[in-house]
Amino acid sequence: MSNTDARKIEFEGEEAGAGFASPGLDLFAAGFLLVLSMVVIGASIALPVPGDWTTAPGLLPLLTGASLGVMAILLGVSAWNRRRAGMVGDPAEARSGADDKRAALLAGTIAIYIAALQFLAFQVFFSVLGAPFVLSAFEPVTTIALAAIIHMSWRGPLWITVLISASWTLTLSLVFQKVFSIPLPGGF
Repeated sequence: MSNTDARKIEFEGEEAGAGFASPGLDLFAAGFLLVLSMVVIGASIALPVPGDWTTAPGLLPLLTGASLGVMAILLGVSAWNRRRAGMVGDPAEARSGADDKRAALLAGTIAIYIAALQFLAFQVFFSVLGAPFVLSAFEPVTTIALAAIIHMSWRGPLWITVLISASWTLTLSLVFQKVFSIPLPGGF
């Protein structure tokens, strides 16, 4: 057995060694996320409902906004408790230039993703065993963007990253098209 096979591999989280942000930064983030969740909830309630509540286009954004609000409150409570316990961020653990480059690369990837959905919009209608389906720009563009984002944080084999990205994208596409009957971006 080689030396690398004998080492014990442990999962340390998405960003090993990152630790908590300072309580003040977490409180600020919690406040921002809580306001954002209220805006999303308000906007989703304001959308017109064409039929009964199950066809409301704001139902999924309402649930998403509510869950974001709950997570923001939990983040705020955790940060408040850490602040009261005297825990503060260590200035020696400040972000490095590499972290800032990764954050900028992530923001750029998301901006390119949104632009690609807008400018590469197409729709292809087809059927599988008599069931109608629509392939739009959402599926290939989301698969590529998601694979790029995952690959920035995880250096596993590219084929696994692409397989995971394609699987999640197709699952989302099918759920939105067949369960919610909602068209996806990139097709209109």
